[in-house]
Amino acid sequence: MSHVWRCNWNRFLIRHDPPFQFPFQNLTHIHLEWCAKIKYLLSPLMAKYLSNLKNVFIFACHGMEEVISRRDDEITTSTSASSYQDTTFFPHLDTLYLERLQCLKSVDDGGRTCGSDKLSSNNMIHDEFQSGQVIGACWSLCQYPTKISISNCDALSSLIPWYALGQMKRLQELDIRYCKMMMEVFESESSSNNVDEGGARVIGGPPLKNLTILGPPQLSNLKKVYIYRCDLLPFIFTFSTLESLKQLKKLTVEKCKAMQVIVKEENETSTKCVVFPRLEILELEDLPKLKGFFLGMNDFRWPSLVIVKINKCPELMTFTSGQSTTPKLNYIETSFGKYSPECGLNYDETIGQTTFPNSSSEPTISKGIPCSFHNLIEINIEDRDVGTAIIPSYALLQLEKLQQITIVRCDGLEEVFEVVALEGSGSSESKTPVPIPIPNLTQVTLRRLRGLKYLWKSNQWMVLDFPNLTTLCITGCRKLEHGFTCSMVHSLVQLQDLHISDCEEIEVIVKEEEECDAKVNEIILPRLKSLTVDRLPRFKGFCLGKGAFLLSALDTLEIKECPAITVFTKGHVSTPELKVIDTSFGLCYVKTDINSLLKTKQEEFQWDSDEDDEDYEDDEDYEDDDDDDDDDDDDDDDDDDDDDDEDAIN
Repeated sequence: MSHVWRCNWNRFLIRHDPPFQFPFQNLTHIHLEWCAKIKYLLSPLMAKYLSNLKNVFIFACHGMEEVISRRDDEITTSTSASSYQDTTFFPHLDTLYLERLQCLKSVDDGGRTCGSDKLSSNNMIHDEFQSGQVIGACWSLCQYPTKISISNCDALSSLIPWYALGQMKRLQELDIRYCKMMMEVFESESSSNNVDEGGARVIGGPPLKNLTILGPPQLSNLKKVYIYRCDLLPFIFTFSTLESLKQLKKLTVEKCKAMQVIVKEENETSTKCVVFPRLEILELEDLPKLKGFFLGMNDFRWPSLVIVKINKCPELMTFTSGQSTTPKLNYIETSFGKYSPECGLNYDETIGQTTFPNSSSEPTISKGIPCSFHNLIEINIEDRDVGTAIIPSYALLQLEKLQQITIVRCDGLEEVFEVVALEGSGSSESKTPVPIPIPNLTQVTLRRLRGLKYLWKSNQWMVLDFPNLTTLCITGCRKLEHGFTCSMVHSLVQLQDLHISDCEEIEVIVKEEEECDAKVNEIILPRLKSLTVDRLPRFKGFCLGKGAFLLSALDTLEIKECPAITVFTKGHVSTPELKVIDTSFGLCYVKTDINSLLKTKQEEFQWDSDEDDEDYEDDEDYEDDDDDDDDDDDDDDDDDDDDDDEDAIN
């Protein structure tokens, strides 16, 4: 199939009495797939007869070069310019969806040339163009849908033609992905093939110098923009476009290799403050050449902006050269975590590049990022090469705002906090360790960190203090041998929930320090309410030191699939609120203390195991006796058979 429609248009354009009824006037959906020979969908002359069209879906039509084309119109005659004037095409069009159209060079050319060559050569039309009366004939399919989705259209260099920018009031969502050759989303007049120094030119006709009647760009209902993997695209909007973006709520740009700015400066400068009144979400991801959002000197106001995500933008030095005001912004999110927006969206060039310690990985955001450890709120890292430590020792004193740590599947990580002696703050001769407070950290989650050996290495020069840590969850950390040392536990005064599971090497939660000068007599975790240890094959006990434990708030204890456990603690343990332990044996009521209960259950388990072994041996003996009886019966049967054989011979 090479055409969807092909007919004699003169039949439809001639006046009829009564009016001629076009056979497709009630058509609402066009769905085209895998039609390799079709070059275009329809003619611009046909557009006026599809007034009820709602959706256009074209997929994998590899020969399609245009959606709307003048090719068939060129062979018709007696066409009047009035066919285009004062006509609203596709008033009900909702969606234009184009995917995998490798030969698509433009969405339409009917408006690009503002009529056919034959039309523009007519003297009457020549005069109308000269006076600007037929400028309404310049239209594009793109100006009618509320949503445009373009994907894998490799030959498409621009989407919205310059002459349609002033008529884009219906567009609400714009989604562009994998368009390798796209240089502009909104075509500029200078890049149009029909524009020269004299102005826009209709093919075969005079230049259109009076372009002001097209008006400024109108994107007044555009709410969502998503641009992904358009590798030649250097910018999204021009500065003159910004004033119409009053409804824009979400802007996402990802993996565009040539993207240098989001908004391009124009020749005419302005000092006017730019306002994005409804923009709530701004996401910039993996833009290796991005230098800024806008590099002009205008100030920006973002009164509704709540979420900003910036990741893998190594050249980003200045978000906006002017001031940016963001009253509702709570944080800036990156691949490393979330940062307090104290510096607004602008970047402080005096702050150096933030990288993972001992790692060759890319910077967290950029070279001039204000997001230092000083305003770090959360660390959220997943599937990254982060080196051997997340937080270097030089940054430990800068974590006053850190509230949460979540690290997942970072195989090279050996410790979360790098703790070494600080110059001038302590030495190997000092007997008093230097306290390093991390005052606002409340939650730590560590999952599937196969190389993790320590939360941090304990030493005699420095001790970390976590006065507000309430929740610690560790799971799937194969090389972790213990959670804390005795000296570390004293900093966990607010810890309420401790969960450790699927850690193959862990033997104790609290490890006794052999080199500690003063032995700890009693360890207190006053707020610990819930403790879970699950699937720890080498787990021997909570602590095997001689110190006593006071767990005054503990009311939930779960110990499951820990076959090596012998005692909870070797020293005395007090748990006045604990009534029941959830174990692999079932629910066990605590009558005296945990250690006595565990010992009793271990003895019962051992007794049950021994009894099972004895029963198994008795069963084997019984089976052996049965086998002997069976053998005797077989021998008797054999003797009877022999006697029968002898009788038969005789």
